[in-house]
Amino acid sequence: MELIIEGVVRRVNQPQEFASGFRKCEVHIEVPDGEYKDIFPVEFIKDMADEALTLTPGERLKLRCNVRGREWDGGEKGWRAFLSLTVWKYEVQKPSLKEQVLQQANEKPAKADDFPF
Repeated sequence: MELIIEGVVRRVNQPQEFASGFRKCEVHIEVPDGEYKDIFPVEFIKDMADEALTLTPGERLKLRCNVRGREWDGGEKGWRAFLSLTVWKYEVQKPSLKEQVLQQANEKPAKADDFPF
C-alpha cells in the first residue's frame, strides 16, 4: 500500500547499519492536523539512507511511502504488530511566497524606531 505524506522535517537521526549490511535512517516528519501536529517516523533504507542525511530540519517534503506491517510472537507477552513507513520517493518543496515573507518577518521583526512617521 502506498501513502503520500506532506510535512516538515523535524529531525534526522543517525543511520543504523546491521550485521547483514542492511542500512536505514529514520527521519521524523511533522504534519499539521488541525489544532495539533502529528509526528511520523519514516525510514530511508539502503542507498537512500545517505540521502536522508542531506535533509535539514524545517524543510518541507512530499514523501511517497510504502506502508509495511508485520507481526511478532512475543511468547508469554503475546502477539505484537509493527508498522513502518518506508520512503521510496521524495521531493523537497519550496516554501510559498507567503511562507517566505512570514519567515523573513519573524527573523527580522520591526523595531519601534523603524517606522517612517
